[in-house]
Amino acid sequence: MNILVVNWRCIKNPEMGGAEIHLHEIFRRIKKMGHSVTLVAHKFRGALDEEIIDGIKILRYGNKYLFDHQFRRFYKSELIKHNCDLIVDDISKIPLNTPAYVHKPVVGILHHIHGNSLYKEIPFPIAFYIIKKEKQIPDYYKNTPIFTVSDSTKNELINLGHSEDKTGLLYNAINHNLFEKADISKSPTPLLTYVGRIKNYKNINKIIDAVSLLRKDIPNIKFIIGGQGDYSDKLKEQVDRLKLENNVEFTGFLTEEEKVELLGKAWLFITMAEKEGWGITVIEANAKKTPAIGSDVPGLRDSIKNGETGYLVPLGDSKKLAEKIKVTIETKKELDKLSNNAFEWSKKFSWDKSAVHFMEKVQEWYPELKTKI
Repeated sequence: MNILVVNWRCIKNPEMGGAEIHLHEIFRRIKKMGHSVTLVAHKFRGALDEEIIDGIKILRYGNKYLFDHQFRRFYKSELIKHNCDLIVDDISKIPLNTPAYVHKPVVGILHHIHGNSLYKEIPFPIAFYIIKKEKQIPDYYKNTPIFTVSDSTKNELINLGHSEDKTGLLYNAINHNLFEKADISKSPTPLLTYVGRIKNYKNINKIIDAVSLLRKDIPNIKFIIGGQGDYSDKLKEQVDRLKLENNVEFTGFLTEEEKVELLGKAWLFITMAEKEGWGITVIEANAKKTPAIGSDVPGLRDSIKNGETGYLVPLGDSKKLAEKIKVTIETKKELDKLSNNAFEWSKKFSWDKSAVHFMEKVQEWYPELKTKI
C-alpha cells in the first residue's frame, strides 16, 4: 500500500512531542511491513526539504503558521499526482480538513482536543480560532474513520458529534528494547522527575510549588526537569524566588539514553498537565519501575491507573500533590507495590502491536472508504 501521511511536524522538528513520536514509531514499522510511507510536514530552520528517516520519505513544505493552507495548495499542485492508496491525516494543531479536497481513502489520528488549555499557550484570537476549528472536526471528518490514542479522547470526540462506529483506538507505546537494556539503580535520596516539553499548560510550576512545601519535611528531596520549551525561563525565575536551587534542576534537552537514565533513577514521575492525549512519558517511567502521580485530567486518567500504578490528584492543587508525594515516598511497601504494578502495566504497550492494529483496522475500514471517493 502506498501511504501518504500528513502532520504539521516531523520527528526532527525542535517542537516535536508525543504526537510526532507516535506517528514516527508506528509508520516506520508499517514501512518495514513492506508498505511505502511518505510524510509531509512543515519546514523549520536548518531542515532539508526532503530526506529519508527510518525508511519514511519526509517532504517538508511551508511553515508552522500557515501549513493548513499551504498543504492544501501543495496537495492540489503536486501530491495529487502521486498514486496514493491511503491518506493519513494526523489531526493536530489546526485540523487540515483533508476530506474536503483529497479524493482518496482518508483516515485520521487524533491525540487530544486542546480545548481551553490553548488559552494558556497562545494569544486569545488564535486560541479561539483553533478551538472553534476543533469543534468542527465531526463536520470536517464526517465520513472519515479517526483513531484516538486514549478512551478519554475517544469519548471527547464522540461527545463532539463524531460517529462511534468511525472511532477507533491506537494506543501510544514505548521502545521496550531501549528501556530493558539499561540497568539503572534508584537514587539513594528522594528523586522526582518530569520529562517532556516545558510549556505553560504542563503546569510544572505547580510541581515546583509542591517541592517547596515538601522541602520542610524532606530537605534532601530533588526534582529534576528534563526537556526544553518556551516556559523554562519562567520556571527558573520561580525556583530562584522560592530559593529552591538545591532542590530543583533543569537538564535541558535529553538524548533517549539520558532520558531513560533519569526515569530509572527517579522514585516518582510527576506530571500536572492541564490535558494530555495519553502521556507516553508516564509509560516510559513505568518501564523503569517508576510510578507516576498526575493531574486528574483526560489522557492521564488513561495512562495512570489510580491507586495501582500511581495516583491522580486534583488539577492545579499543589498542596494535595505534596501530600500524596510525601505519603508515597515515606511508605516503602506502598512505593514498591506501585513500582511493580507500573512495570507490569508498561509491558502492555508495544509499538509493534499498535502498527499491526493500525493496518488491520484500515483493512477493515478500507472497502467502505473506497466507495466514498
